[in-house]
Amino acid sequence: MNRWTRGAVVALLGGMCVVGRAEAQAFEGSITMRMAGRTPQGVTNQQMEYLVRAGKLRVNMGGAAGGMTMIAVPQEKKLYVLVAAQNAYMEMTLPEAAAAAQAATAPAADVKVTRTGRMETVAGLSCEHVEVTSKTGSTDLCLTKALGRFINPLDGMRGAIAPWQQQIANEFPLKVTMPDGTVPLEVTKVERRRLSNDLFAIPDSYTKMSMPARPPAR
Repeated sequence: MNRWTRGAVVALLGGMCVVGRAEAQAFEGSITMRMAGRTPQGVTNQQMEYLVRAGKLRVNMGGAAGGMTMIAVPQEKKLYVLVAAQNAYMEMTLPEAAAAAQAATAPAADVKVTRTGRMETVAGLSCEHVEVTSKTGSTDLCLTKALGRFINPLDGMRGAIAPWQQQIANEFPLKVTMPDGTVPLEVTKVERRRLSNDLFAIPDSYTKMSMPARPPAR
């Protein structure tokens, strides 16, 4: 996922990621998404597979040989990053529940959420267009309640979310339209099915890698 895609989608949807209790995530199955991003060579499309079962999440990105997988296991407060090309994985700790509680006292952001009442069908599911307006413009999220809450493993390390984000935290984005009209994320297929627990476990053949050191804060 390139910087443009991650900046547009993760920043917007990060607040919707509440890696919560298993009962809060009723949907079980796979969700296929088309991720679009700008590169020097133009706009590129990448497919992402989002698998969820009993509150656990697996995200597959890229091809089988050089792809990357993220597994979020709230019950263990762990996030695992699997690198198939190296038969290896990295392990990170999700925030404690107390960190998420800080959202209640977080200052209100200069962001407005407007429910338009305008409906659309995306990947066979009905969603409502919700406008999220800030100083940088108005972004359109087509949200559905049929899939439970959106869990973003990349941003799940933060814990706290802003009050405006809490308004849409229990809904799932089927389509995101940026202020310039581009669509960086769109769900193309939803399949309800039973998933094996093995999909949310580290393969025995994988070895653990150390997390890369973060640069010192300036």
